[in-house]
Amino acid sequence: MQQKIKTARGLFAYRTYGKENNPPLFLIHGWPQSSYCWHDVAQELTDFYVITPDLRGLGDSERTLDVSAYTKDQLGLDIFEIATALKIETFYLGGHDWGSAVVQEMALLQPERIRKLILMNMMIINNGVGKKKAIEELSKEMFRFSWYQFFQNIPKFPEQLLKGKEDVWIRFFCKGIINPIPKEALAEYIRCYQIPHTITTAANLYRSMPNDRKRWSHYKNKKISVPSHIIHGRLDRLVIPEFLSNVKNAFEHPIDITYLEGGHFICDEQPKEVAKAINVFFSSNL
Repeated sequence: MQQKIKTARGLFAYRTYGKENNPPLFLIHGWPQSSYCWHDVAQELTDFYVITPDLRGLGDSERTLDVSAYTKDQLGLDIFEIATALKIETFYLGGHDWGSAVVQEMALLQPERIRKLILMNMMIINNGVGKKKAIEELSKEMFRFSWYQFFQNIPKFPEQLLKGKEDVWIRFFCKGIINPIPKEALAEYIRCYQIPHTITTAANLYRSMPNDRKRWSHYKNKKISVPSHIIHGRLDRLVIPEFLSNVKNAFEHPIDITYLEGGHFICDEQPKEVAKAINVFFSSNL
């Protein structure tokens, strides 16, 4: 069920699945998707009360034009505020793509509110060794799978070029490797991207990256204290395996990785396998 909630930080849309008396689990999506990317995953998480918010600037949440609102720590504060407004103090937490960066920030900001953490298809923001190795590897191909990040950092040009072509833009990126992206999900991502100002607000996830990088550089000696698990689409061409090099040193607790057969959009490609990995980790006694 989709709802909206007004908090001190803005107006946010979110979906819920399951019984409210179950343990709460927040799942955070990435770019260029919406909370709908968790729809099929959430159907399998029957032991939890699943809440999937739309990030600021995406889905049906408010379109804030100020780029400073899109640093990943600020987006994390949005999620904390949603939880507080829903009277949820502690919760399980997972994120995919930029959503993974957001939940990592949350784990570093307020670890006492997070019971366990799932990270999917994203670099680990306090893992300097992994980032360095991945950049070295990606540079060999001139960052050919990263071009869209540079493109969205060009002032005003994406807005001029993509307006009226949002469906082409979304269909170009949202392709499965093992399984196709469900038609319903694709239609939802396109609909949300066609909401006025979304080309700008989605690009702000990338336009805010210089400030993210500065902040992350101070995290290199800081470890994530929340028990965590990584799920990774083995065929992801952007978040390549090198990003996960030396990953154990970024966490206080032992960290394992579940590799699934699929690309970057693993929630859409392999929802049952993603849900299985989430259930196994969150149900363990760590």
